Amino acid sequence: MSLRWLIWSLLSPSQILLGIAIVGGLLLAVGRQGGRARDVGRVLCILGGTGLFVFGFLPTSHFIAHALETRFPQPKLPDHITGIVLLSGAERPAATEAYGEPQFSSAAGRYTTTLRLAARYPDARIVFTGGPAVDPDTGKEGQTAVAHRMLSSIGIDPARLTFEERSTDTCDNASNTKALVQPRAGETWVVVTSAMHMPRTVACFRAIEWEVIPQPADYHSDVSGVTTRTFQIADNLALLDTALHEWVGLVYYRLSGRTRELWPAPSTDGAFDPSRASP
Repeated sequence: MSLRWLIWSLLSPSQILLGIAIVGGLLLAVGRQGGRARDVGRVLCILGGTGLFVFGFLPTSHFIAHALETRFPQPKLPDHITGIVLLSGAERPAATEAYGEPQFSSAAGRYTTTLRLAARYPDARIVFTGGPAVDPDTGKEGQTAVAHRMLSSIGIDPARLTFEERSTDTCDNASNTKALVQPRAGETWVVVTSAMHMPRTVACFRAIEWEVIPQPADYHSDVSGVTTRTFQIADNLALLDTALHEWVGLVYYRLSGRTRELWPAPSTDGAFDPSRASP
């Protein structure tokens, strides 16, 4: 796990809300009656409890995620595509090594969508872009090793597969993949990633002037009404963490100059324009 992901895990919104509530409860328990500690504890309990109610018990996080997931609709794909770029993020290397079988997170929809496209376009290249096959710090399997296990074991011609394993973030995925495949003018490439992650992905690809077709996968938000998922506190908080991570990523990438758009928009009709595909 990278330091960046460790920090986000510790300081994610759900952790902060829970931490505020716990600290508030402890101050209430140990503080003296009428003392300042109890007053602070009461405020923290109210803040933490309110946050947990709004973002955990209520489906607020689904609406935060929904805006990201619906930014890029399902595309109108052409009759021919040159290649499919699959972004990493669904692989679970430690679990894969422990159980001897490729293991994936809730983002596994990236793979099912890629395999569906691979079957529809049997001549298209498939490029996986992610971290190293072997973690340099631990010597154990990394993201690319899991992807290789999966993609090379389901009947896909190995000649179609390419693995890019030097990327550490989304904009690395875009730039390293472009350098590897060297797309030509007029070629049609599709990028597959989670729907929530697609706005940041498109911003990174456009920043290096590579116009690709966004193919969202792996949807998690549900704003259709009250369902069995509506009041699942743990699920709602996990969705909040993922959605805010994407919102923060969009802002950070734009402010740091890695992208040129804060909120990239889809093409007007959802169709792919080959004239914009020049690398």
